[in-house]
Amino acid sequence: MAVPYLQVDNLTKSFGDLVLFENISFGIAEGQRVGLIAKNGSGKTTLLNIIAGKEGYDSGNIVFRRDLRVDYLEQDPQYPEELTVLEACFHHGNSTVELIKEYERCMETEGHPGLEDLLARMDQEKAWEYEQKAKQILSQLKIRNFDQQVKQLSGGQLKRVALANALITEPDLLILDEPTNDLDIETLEILEEYLDGFAGIVITVSHDRYFLDRVVDRIFAFEAGGHLTQYEGGYTDYRDKCVSSIYNVSSNGTSDTSKSKAAGQVKKAYNSHEDKIKFTYMEQKEYETIDDDIEKLETKVSELDDEITKNATSYSKLAELTKEKEDVERQLEEKMERWEYLNDLAEKIEKQKQ
Repeated sequence: MAVPYLQVDNLTKSFGDLVLFENISFGIAEGQRVGLIAKNGSGKTTLLNIIAGKEGYDSGNIVFRRDLRVDYLEQDPQYPEELTVLEACFHHGNSTVELIKEYERCMETEGHPGLEDLLARMDQEKAWEYEQKAKQILSQLKIRNFDQQVKQLSGGQLKRVALANALITEPDLLILDEPTNDLDIETLEILEEYLDGFAGIVITVSHDRYFLDRVVDRIFAFEAGGHLTQYEGGYTDYRDKCVSSIYNVSSNGTSDTSKSKAAGQVKKAYNSHEDKIKFTYMEQKEYETIDDDIEKLETKVSELDDEITKNATSYSKLAELTKEKEDVERQLEEKMERWEYLNDLAEKIEKQKQ
């Protein structure tokens, strides 16, 4: 049995008479990816804040594996306006930044007390590389003016700076609150690729069903009364199990007419359990252009086929064109998968209007 990196026992949080969750318990082991599902206002972000140490709770226990490195991408990141982009990467007090500050204080103190230990820790944390790594990740996220002030950034650019902050230190536990909000498709793909190779724990809140299916392998759903139920799989698995469970309870041993009535109750019960289905902002923009995007990629594949035929006797050119075609075909396959997802979601949005 996997040893939990994070163990939560009998956690309760309330605001006055409003109980967000009561006596919830769960453990998360190495490599697990968890998505939190609930109606708006049910306490998802509050739970993330508690786990990240940014908010208190009424009762219960939270235990982390020793030396667990935690980073948190908040839904609405905030930085002092006068900071530059690079300075913002040193603003939030993660362990590496705090170590760098401790080293700087030591160097400013006569006699440099504790320098030998600090140098060893700096080597272990790879702190010497922090600024270069920050610039590298910012560049990958299309933020290249490191001296630009934070107040000049758009909401999407600010989210990318915050994402860079979360990725720089290579955390063991990465907490993501609505990570797809304000991110363009290219940046979202960079995040997904990073998570593909990420060996640590992911805990995320997201209304983007595709992202949840793409990233998580377990769903924690807040149920009525502030309780938490766990489901294996992504969002689609959770949805199917939830509907199937309600249907079985409602229709077991009844006539076809009663089952039909129960099916209606299932739909009503399930729809009341989750938020109203809708496109995220980026999904809506992608849905509006995806047919044109697919057509352009198909045209590109056809053009490359012609070029490959023309250069059949040139080995170096042929290898270059073949590789380019493979890349375009991969992009086309990904776009087709997105097309299926977005059109399926559009159909569900239309059905819920009926």
